[in-house]
Order: sequence, then C-alpha cells, then structure tokens
Amino acid sequence: MLTIIAEILMNSEQDFQIVLQSFEQLIPIVLQESGCCGYELYVDSQIESSMQTKVPYSIVMYEKWETIQHLEAHMQTIHMCAHQKAVKDKVSNVKIRILEQGIRN
Repeated sequence: MLTIIAEILMNSEQDFQIVLQSFEQLIPIVLQESGCCGYELYVDSQIESSMQTKVPYSIVMYEKWETIQHLEAHMQTIHMCAHQKAVKDKVSNVKIRILEQGIRN
C-alpha cells in the first residue's frame, strides 16, 4: 500500500477556488478507480496555533493506492488528464511524495 501526499500551490485566491471546484467534481470519480483506497483533499485549518505553518492558496491531497501501477494508471485516466488541462494555468507548483510504511510491526 502506498500513501501519496501531493502539495498543490496556486497563484491566487481565485485560482485556488477554481482548482478546489475541479477537485470537488473529480474526487467521487477517482474513489471508484481500481486500486484507490483513499483520495482526500485538505486545506490549512483556520485554527490559530504557533505550531502551524500555513501555506496560502495550497491544497494537500492525501491518497492511498494499492500499487504504483494503480497510481500510474490513475494519472493516465481521461478524468485526470481533463482535470490537469483545466487547472494547468491555475497551478504554480506541485510536489508529490510517494510513501510507504517505514516501520512494520
């Protein structure tokens, strides 16, 4: 099982809202894909805390995929390609981490 953390940065509040709306349409479709065990969108909490580092106009996707093949197939789906094309000019940077369990009991 792989855990994917994708940090997506936008240029402005308007771009952020457009990308957020695109993901709102995309998430139910992705959750039906083979090998997808989770696909969740997170934004900075409005809670004020000295522990928090806020990143303006950012989305963090938390994903779970059975295998790298499932993740790679997901990235080639028609709906993901359409999403990427629709938000391409709104996104300033994307960082993707592919993680696996570091300590097993």
